[in-house]
Amino acid sequence: MSGQSPPQKTGAWSVLNNRTFRTLWIANVASGIGSVMHDTAAVWTMVTLTNSATLVTLMQTMSSLPLFLLALPAGALADIVDRRKVIIAAQIGALAITAMLVIGSWTDQLSPPVLLGATFLLGITVAFTMPTWQALLAEIVGKKDLTGALTLGSIGVNISRALGPMIAGVLLAASGPTAAFLLNGVSFLGIIIVLSRWKRPAPVMTGAHSERMLGAIVTSLRFTRHSPVIQAVLVRNGLFAFFAIAPVALLPLIVRGKNLAAADFGMFMSAYGIGGLLAAFFLLPGLREKFSSDRILAGATLLFAVLAASLSFLDHRLAMAAVLFAAGAAWLVSMSTLAVAAQSAFPNWVRARSSAIHLIVVQGSLAVGALVWGQVTSHSDPALALRIAAGGLIFTLMLARGFAVQPAMQLDLAPSGHWGDHHLAFEPGDDDGPVVISLEYRVKEEDIPSFTTAIARLRTVRLRDGAFSWLLTQDLEDPTTLRETFHVGSWGEHLRQHERATVDDRRIEEAVLVFHSGGEAPKITHHLMKNVGKIPRSP
Repeated sequence: MSGQSPPQKTGAWSVLNNRTFRTLWIANVASGIGSVMHDTAAVWTMVTLTNSATLVTLMQTMSSLPLFLLALPAGALADIVDRRKVIIAAQIGALAITAMLVIGSWTDQLSPPVLLGATFLLGITVAFTMPTWQALLAEIVGKKDLTGALTLGSIGVNISRALGPMIAGVLLAASGPTAAFLLNGVSFLGIIIVLSRWKRPAPVMTGAHSERMLGAIVTSLRFTRHSPVIQAVLVRNGLFAFFAIAPVALLPLIVRGKNLAAADFGMFMSAYGIGGLLAAFFLLPGLREKFSSDRILAGATLLFAVLAASLSFLDHRLAMAAVLFAAGAAWLVSMSTLAVAAQSAFPNWVRARSSAIHLIVVQGSLAVGALVWGQVTSHSDPALALRIAAGGLIFTLMLARGFAVQPAMQLDLAPSGHWGDHHLAFEPGDDDGPVVISLEYRVKEEDIPSFTTAIARLRTVRLRDGAFSWLLTQDLEDPTTLRETFHVGSWGEHLRQHERATVDDRRIEEAVLVFHSGGEAPKITHHLMKNVGKIPRSP
């Protein structure tokens, strides 16, 4: 697409007019507050149990690692079964794990291995919840309100970050971590009740052409591999998360090193969350009206780098809180911009799985980043780690031109339905194949270079949407005849290609057809590959 579309207004609060979304959003915010309370209490408990910087930062790693390992199967599952039941099952598991922590805390049986193990198990429940929430979100609000819904999701996260540490800090100072763990369990119970009472409309199924789980996973990986726009968003998101996690991952060590109290840790985390919350309310909507996504992301990244470096020089409580407040705002602006770009690049048919891949990249970067900055601190101090992370964020700005995220905002991924019906002598079964599809073009000799340039983009579309190989051949007897051929694993997969075609795909195909000089449309043929076995030897 040429040119740039104007930035969209978020209209975030109007999405709350959707009753279903409003109910789920409130439940999700309540669960988020409980989760942040738990994280704050668990990390601070780990600080009191060990002097190891690696073990403290490993809490972030153990929280993020399950998403890295399991989000993609969870996303595929969310495209196959009732998403409501997946979330309920995950919340029941989280409730059981939290109950174990409550008992362990009450009886003074918590230890670093127990905390790490429980954090990992809770991360598994999150891995099955988050991609499913993402898929439900797009399903409930539709594309028109998706940006507003994602902004409200970010607001909910920052409400959790603002209130969760504050409540946890009070509870830790008053009675230790038990009450924080207990309230987190209550929040899981609330999600279970809300979703159990919600009557989700029956999803529209694709009947005989629906995908199996393993095939769905392979399809999502292939889609990402052949989608440069998604790759750009993932690279920018992964790098930002890797470097920007440093202040949060190292904050418990910074607080302990300055001989501050649990209440101070809660105050700092609250400042971080409140900064993001206010940025979502007052800053982000105006930025989206005036600037492109790439300019917003560049400014927020630069600001976060400066703030991370500044934090390494500060000792005064209020100054540290002010820096963390601004850093929370920069984090929210960056991550929200990247999240909207990612969701704008995912068509509905692969949204849950693509959302899972996005979560894998982000959570994997957070997990590895927390571990790396913990190791750097083990060999030096948190101040040096913060300065190195700030330098890394500056480095990511050099990649902005090659990995722009604005093109994702300009895609039109609505189903186009422009692929015609088949006219065949017989209809293969869904599992029959592989299938070979050929299109024959007539192109003037002087147009062949431009034609090959245009069809290179179409090659990406074919491979992205289901083909496992593609080639372009030229007739040696008639050089003006060029044949596009691509192979698809089965007839059912080819039928799904018809369903996956978008408005943007149609524009790419039209750019190729401009060079077709035949009086009629290109001739299309379908061949079913047959296995003839070995040729018998002559006697």
